[in-house]
Amino acid sequence: MPAPPVVQAAPPFDVQRPVGKAYDECRLADGTIRPGWQPIVDGFNRRGTQGLQNAAAETERLVRESGANFQTVGSGQSSLRPWQLGPIPLVLDSQTWSHLETGLQQRVRLLEAVLADLLGPQHLLKERILPAELLSANPEYPRTYHELPHLGPRLNISATDLARASDGKWWVTGDRTRAPSGLGYALENRVITSRVSPKLIRRSNVTRLAGFFSTLQEHLNSLSPHRNENPRVAILTPGKESYRYVEDAYLARYLGYTLVQGRDLAVRGNRLNLKTLGGLVPIDVLWRHISDRQCDPLELNPSSQQGVTGLLQAIRAKRVAVANSIGTNLSQMPALLPFLTAASQFLFQETPILPSIATYWCGGEQECKYVLENLDSLMLRPAFFVTRHSALVPAEMTAEEKSELVRKIKANPHQYVAQQRPSRSVTPVWHNGQMQSWHVALRSFHVQTESKIAVLPGGLVRVSPDSASLDQNPTTGRLGQDCWVVANEPVDHETSLLSSSRQPVRLVRGGAELPSRVAESLFWFGRSAERTEIIARLLRCILFRIAGETETSEMPELPRMVAALAALGQIEPDHAIEEFGSLLPALESALPESLYRQDNPYNLRAGIVGMVENAAAVHDRISLDAYRMIHKIHEHLVAPRADLQLDIGTAINRLDGLISDLLALSGVASESMTRTHGWRFMQLGRRIERAYQTAELLLATLQNPILDERPLLESLLQATDSLMTYRARYLLQLQPCAAIDLMINDDSNPRSIQFQLNKMCWLLNELPTEDSQFGLGEDQKLVRQLAHQTLMSDPQQLSETDAKGNRPALEALLSDLIEQLPRVSDLIAARYLLHTGGRQELTGRLTAAAASTLPK
Repeated sequence: MPAPPVVQAAPPFDVQRPVGKAYDECRLADGTIRPGWQPIVDGFNRRGTQGLQNAAAETERLVRESGANFQTVGSGQSSLRPWQLGPIPLVLDSQTWSHLETGLQQRVRLLEAVLADLLGPQHLLKERILPAELLSANPEYPRTYHELPHLGPRLNISATDLARASDGKWWVTGDRTRAPSGLGYALENRVITSRVSPKLIRRSNVTRLAGFFSTLQEHLNSLSPHRNENPRVAILTPGKESYRYVEDAYLARYLGYTLVQGRDLAVRGNRLNLKTLGGLVPIDVLWRHISDRQCDPLELNPSSQQGVTGLLQAIRAKRVAVANSIGTNLSQMPALLPFLTAASQFLFQETPILPSIATYWCGGEQECKYVLENLDSLMLRPAFFVTRHSALVPAEMTAEEKSELVRKIKANPHQYVAQQRPSRSVTPVWHNGQMQSWHVALRSFHVQTESKIAVLPGGLVRVSPDSASLDQNPTTGRLGQDCWVVANEPVDHETSLLSSSRQPVRLVRGGAELPSRVAESLFWFGRSAERTEIIARLLRCILFRIAGETETSEMPELPRMVAALAALGQIEPDHAIEEFGSLLPALESALPESLYRQDNPYNLRAGIVGMVENAAAVHDRISLDAYRMIHKIHEHLVAPRADLQLDIGTAINRLDGLISDLLALSGVASESMTRTHGWRFMQLGRRIERAYQTAELLLATLQNPILDERPLLESLLQATDSLMTYRARYLLQLQPCAAIDLMINDDSNPRSIQFQLNKMCWLLNELPTEDSQFGLGEDQKLVRQLAHQTLMSDPQQLSETDAKGNRPALEALLSDLIEQLPRVSDLIAARYLLHTGGRQELTGRLTAAAASTLPK
């Protein structure tokens, strides 16, 4: 009997579903593949369905490992959401791109000229080409912007949002001229896509992005008012709470720039400076990613915490270049769009190659009437500023909501613009295991130098099955794609971001140029990491015993270990009461559940969250390998998982993985970080926390000896990672004196309290001091006092009990350490970190003063 014929699966692109009459980026009207797409289609078809599924999974993995996140806001809370990227790119042929590039260059020149006029002679207003209300009624235009000096063009980096209509014509839906976001994501998309499809991208003659970023670097360097060979360029970010912070950190790392926040900067003598532990370091060029009004609280928004006081004065003195210059937000206001064609005719006698989408400013009487009569076919936006919020869509409103909107428009018509909803082209998207056609939004990026306008070959692509959702901001979480501009011949592969200058550089070591904010985040990162590890070790030790063959009633050490766990803040203190036996069944479920609880600010999960948050604050200072480890640590207990089980076996497995990853992270910090002040502050955080937590652990367990301490001592040595050393020295003889010596006094044991104090002394000696300081600082004195006190303690005396069965010497030493180590942390903060932020609490104990500040 003959074998049944093998059914071959159709190539993925052959089953792509068309979408209405929209322009298809991939196919001609008769269904044939467009020439520029053919090599890409053939390449993905050869992979087949399973190959595309693998490519999609690999893309998702690389996105998560890269840390490409953005801030999303929902239900009153903000959270980080991974940028979503599809494996198939949007493809534009060289002819299409040439048309786009020419039109975009023309548009940048036009916006630059409009800005120069609005902030200068204002001929466009005097000749009534633009309505005067664009400035006079504009709350985003303070007079301070007028004739503010600038070095180089006003528009250095800009962006244009584009849509393609059903006839193939490109339309501009908006401009971004203040501090356009998305350039980092466009770069990240290319990096990831090229890793997933390296051979295909090379065979397809895809134009590289490095030339654009090389031009960007050269241009920003050229803006330096001091014309030095290697100027200091800084990216001013709003901070880690902003949706664009991770992108800013990525760009800073890729371009080699310093990432700063407003509190890192100071203006002295009309010069912008970076505040570092080693003093003030001048900044030559500031690439700002904050809004114009936030740049200087002295002259603009007095409540701003993102900018730096005196920045405008430094700009007037021409001691710093700011890109983009202050006031460029005017050229991105939606109310300008209806008048750009007339402005182009007036300034250049040209018609824009890329027209703007039909836009109606309600400040005009006829325009407002038209808008009110055609509300259901339009969407409305604020007239003078770009917002992250979605456009208002009257067709989707209730009658009451629409009536209220009409009332607001009539009351303040000049505050609104209305736009036609753009029709958008479609492109192939691999989603849920099949090829689909989704609508496309493209954001292009441009760099304007003194001599040319460079356009990024491609841009930021967002796709969605719903065209309307693309009218929202880029952080709505729609799927992204890389954009390939394909040439007819091989492209240049020689362009590099490495400097070609042969000027010798000045050799530098030490790393004193560390902002105090960065030092603070590294300090608390170290503390959070150490706290996480010791809680994880103790919790695993207890779970091992509960899961073993021995009855819990036969483990006298267990109540003390649970009491220690409560002292560290992992579980409620009620679990450590004397009537322990009756609570054991509840404890068997309570301990695994405690790993995932979100309502405890001192538990293991909170420690991991602290690690992640402090690492995010210094994203540009942490290696990619370390960031991947931090992300993996985060996934153990914090990232949601569908297969979550709350049993002891699963909890032990999670803790095993967590501890291994924490040790790997510690190894990276030990072997890969240069011994600069950043490393020292991270180590100080680790040493303070390890000494503190060890003291807490030993005080909770050894202060009042139990009848047979051997199982308890073994558990403590295991929890402090000292059991192997103890057995190598003393074999199976478990005695309090030897165990106390190893965990407290032994300066050769990297887990002992004495070792931590000695390291703290050395680290503090290596930190910079003011020229006026003589002798030791208060933090150094206190650490040396604690180190001497521990050194002079006698392990035999610490292990001795009094008539009441207590260990008074041990209690006195450990209590003193528990009281004084937080003071050490406060003194370090006061000396180096005080101006950067509020105090953080990591300990499980609350003082009455601290407790009074907690929300009721």
